[in-house]
Parts: sequence; C-alpha cells; structure tokens
Amino acid sequence: MEKSEMEHYLRDIWVREFEKEEKLVVDEFNSEDIELLAKKEYITTDDGFVNLTETGERLGRSLVRKHRIAEKVVADLFLADMDEMEELADQIEHVMSEEVEDNICRILGNPENCPHNNPIPKGDYKDGTNKGLNNEYSVPLVSCHSGESGEVSHIKTEDARKLRKIMNLGLIPGSRICLIQKFPNYVFQLGNTQLAVDKELANEIFIKLDE
Repeated sequence: MEKSEMEHYLRDIWVREFEKEEKLVVDEFNSEDIELLAKKEYITTDDGFVNLTETGERLGRSLVRKHRIAEKVVADLFLADMDEMEELADQIEHVMSEEVEDNICRILGNPENCPHNNPIPKGDYKDGTNKGLNNEYSVPLVSCHSGESGEVSHIKTEDARKLRKIMNLGLIPGSRICLIQKFPNYVFQLGNTQLAVDKELANEIFIKLDE
C-alpha cells in the first residue's frame, strides 16, 4: 500500500468512526490492508471491529483536516468548480506541511467548514491569530521587481489549464518565493528550486511581498 493510499484509508476510517459514528466490521475491509494498518499501530481489530488507536485517530483527524482545507483552497482561492475540486484537493493535501497548513488557514480566516459543509477539525495556530484573506497588499508576480520576495497569497484564475500548470509547479498559498528575473520569462526561487513561468501565468500568481 502506497503512502497516499494509506492516508486515504485512515481518513475514511476516521470520518466513519468519529463523524458518522459507524461500527466498522473487519470483514468489510481488505485483509492485507487491515493487517498493515494494525502492524503500524493505527488500528485495532478487537472483537471483529476496526477501531482507530490514539495514534491512528490523531493522524486520521489531521488528514481529514488537511483534505478539507485543501478543498477550501481549491474552491475559494483557485476558483475551481466542484467537479475538479476533489482531484486537486488530493494533490495538495499529500504535500501540505504543517507550516503551509497554518499559513493557508490564516489566509482563509480559519474556516470552520469545507465546500461540502463538512466541519474542518480544529487545529492549533502557532501565533493565535485569525487572519482573513487580505488582497489589498497582494500584487501579481508580473508587478514584482527582481530580488523581491514574499509568500503566495492566492491564485486568481478560472482557467483549469492554468490552474493545473501552477499546481504542478508546487505553488500553493503560503509558499515563499523570490523573483530572480523578469525577461524573457519570470524566473523565481521556490525552496531549493528555480522555476519559470510566462507573463500570462505570472499575472495569475499573487504575492504578499516582504516588508
């Protein structure tokens, strides 16, 4: 079982056990998958029922939180429609660090529900803030000067093709970048990687510049 599959499994078990309050029977699951999850001490299989351990509950809850935050990002910031939301949310949640998760929540104003109106499990915010999205101080990458740096505040596009391009670059709200050059393409530093986009895409990526 790959890591992403295991995360989907735990996420679904958490929703069924803790939100829907279902009794999960061992026989309804693939025996090899259940054996692996039990070996990693994520679940127990007492009396023929599947239950999350304390470790499994904590991880499952975190995965549900990340997935629903990712759905909010896709729906609210990337302006994707509901048909594309699940696929794009799956891409985001598996690479979302705790730091980026916190940044996204501050940008979104600590949302309580996902676009399906399911509750987003609470998280701990390191600075105790509850900041909403503030576009007033964000500028498109195309307007930045070489050498300026900041964090991605939001992506402004309704074009799914552009959205996928930007997603494939690993750019999500909270990502820190530094613009290196503007011609012939917009080259910027993201982590340890240098990436380039054309002017059209650079106009869709909004940055909150460092003061």
